[in-house]
Amino acid sequence: MLARIEKSRKFRFFVILAALFFLLSPLCFAAEVHEGRDRKADLKDLLYRFINFALMLVILIWGLKKARVKDFFSSRSEEIKKKLDSLKRGKEEAEKRYREIEKKLQEFEKEKENILERFRKEGIAEKERIIAEAKQRVKQIIEQAELTIEQEMNSAKERLKEDVVDLAAEKAQQIISRKITDKDQEHLVNEFLERVEKIH
Repeated sequence: MLARIEKSRKFRFFVILAALFFLLSPLCFAAEVHEGRDRKADLKDLLYRFINFALMLVILIWGLKKARVKDFFSSRSEEIKKKLDSLKRGKEEAEKRYREIEKKLQEFEKEKENILERFRKEGIAEKERIIAEAKQRVKQIIEQAELTIEQEMNSAKERLKEDVVDLAAEKAQQIISRKITDKDQEHLVNEFLERVEKIH
């Protein structure tokens, strides 16, 4: 890096030196050219200018060789080429990463759709299971209620029968007690005793 800066300084120095020489040389020779106003002076002036230009070219070429401009430009072009290659690799890596990320995003979208579909199916299955359980529970409750109602009805019938029997017995007893005589009562007792004796 320092060598390149040094070469760049040398190159600028020689260019400035050549430019100064080219610009100042006509002033040095101007006094001689203006004294004699003949054609020889013009030719001499032209010759000086030509020599001046040739010297400037020689100095410039020599300066460029010394400054190794070719090396400077070749190293600079190598550096630019390396940077371009590095940028190209970086671009390729970035594109590769972009494609990978895009692929992962597509896979994520598919996975998200699969998960949502699975949850939808599980939700529908859970809903159907809950509904089936509720129906089963309702059926059991209805069956239990029907059984309870039937038992209550049977119990009510039994109580009603007992009440009817008790009431009938009471009415019968009232009727019998009003209409039975002592003789009938004695006859019933004897008949009952005979039956008991037959059984034993």
